[in-house]
Amino acid sequence: MASTSAASTSVSFTIPVSEKLTRDNFLVWRAQVLPAVRAARLVGILDGSSAEPSPMIQVEKPDKSTEKVENPAYVQWIAQDQQVLSYLLSSMTKEILVQVSSLEHTAEVWKAITEMFSSQSKSRVLQLRSQLSRMKKGDLSASAYYTKMKGLVDEMAAAGKKLDDDDIIEYILNGLDAEYNPFVSSMTIKDNVSLSDLYAQLLSYEARLLQ
Repeated sequence: MASTSAASTSVSFTIPVSEKLTRDNFLVWRAQVLPAVRAARLVGILDGSSAEPSPMIQVEKPDKSTEKVENPAYVQWIAQDQQVLSYLLSSMTKEILVQVSSLEHTAEVWKAITEMFSSQSKSRVLQLRSQLSRMKKGDLSASAYYTKMKGLVDEMAAAGKKLDDDDIIEYILNGLDAEYNPFVSSMTIKDNVSLSDLYAQLLSYEARLLQ
């Protein structure tokens, strides 16, 4: 099992992060890093939920005496930890790297980085929520409007604030012009409307308007 994890780590981390971490691109950087770590099944190493085993364990010898030996679980853990740590550090610019260079383990670096950028993420979420509230369809086609709204929603999810479909639908409906009032009314009285349903019906209603 250990060899499988190690192999998957090597394979997953052969693709470098294209956007190295700077002071301004944490969300983009995290969106690249997390899939690689998840694919390697090493999220526990990243977030600290996979605790560091004791380096040594006590075993009983045939003569019933005991001795301390190196813990195989620790050997595997430290190898995985240093692989992920190396991957993270290699994906940072120098200005960020110098701030975490004294840390020795992956979870320490990940915690430091996320705390460093947490206020930035919160600020971005508030900004995106404001954009969603103010966005209007205007001269955009229904398709372009939906795509733009969905892009803002996806950015919020990347920033750690995933919206429910009902909230997304409400934002989209609120941004439609007066000529879409009948459509908005019909959508608000329906139960369990999915985003795909909303999109399909929005395109259909736009086509009828254009005719």
